[in-house]
Amino acid sequence: MKRILFLFLIAILCLGLPTFAYTQTSNTGSGSGAITNPEAGTSGIKPGYNDTYYTHYRTITGYKSNGKWGFYSQNGNVNIPPIFTDIEALNMNYLKVAINNKWGILDTQGNQIVTPKYDDIDDLMNNLFKVELNGKKGILNRNGVEVIKPKYDDIDEIDSQYFKIEQNDRKGVINLDGKVIVPASYDDVDKLDSSHFKIELNDRWGVVNMSGKETIKPLYDKIEATKGNHFKVKHNGKWGAIDFNGKVVVEIKYGPLQANKYIKALY
Repeated sequence: MKRILFLFLIAILCLGLPTFAYTQTSNTGSGSGAITNPEAGTSGIKPGYNDTYYTHYRTITGYKSNGKWGFYSQNGNVNIPPIFTDIEALNMNYLKVAINNKWGILDTQGNQIVTPKYDDIDDLMNNLFKVELNGKKGILNRNGVEVIKPKYDDIDEIDSQYFKIEQNDRKGVINLDGKVIVPASYDDVDKLDSSHFKIELNDRWGVVNMSGKETIKPLYDKIEATKGNHFKVKHNGKWGAIDFNGKVVVEIKYGPLQANKYIKALY
């Protein structure tokens, strides 16, 4: 009975172990022979005593030799000599690789997407990458093309098509084509609904449309989207509603629950 229970526990442990992004293991054997990785095959490289290997989602293996990293794959299609001073995972399909503190991007087929030239690289949604160069931020697409040049103090995702940019402590919006929709002249900016952004200036909120036109000046303590063609707004502690052009459609004099009752009548 004890033997059956022991075998059962072993099976559970083997099946239940999580798949890690990578494993990094020292080769502390005799100091000769190939690095053998049970998940990625044998590299054919003869490592030194303290060399390590790095398995990226079971697709590509990095090996460290004389302080630098190279790569190989189980199928033999990837064979990159040890030229990189550092490597890190970006996501399941890409790694960032460094030469002398400059970063580039490598895919799991061993293709160099971006040569190591950026000060830093971070993963974003939809195989986009945030890059830093000389203290400025930009965006690369999956082919390594700079869709937004690195010229902003900071840049962050709003959604897959729009990004919040920062210059001189002011915020704006740029799209994936590199077109500035909202100039960086506000304290903050965010998506309000599918066709509007809300903008903050001096602790007051207004609205800008997708053409960059300020349709509602920053006058309100809060602005929230609703189901209809209007916004719920708060001013001086009271709530009401305005339409997309800023016209008051529910007088701004109610508490939040009472305001909701009148706003719902507009749907």
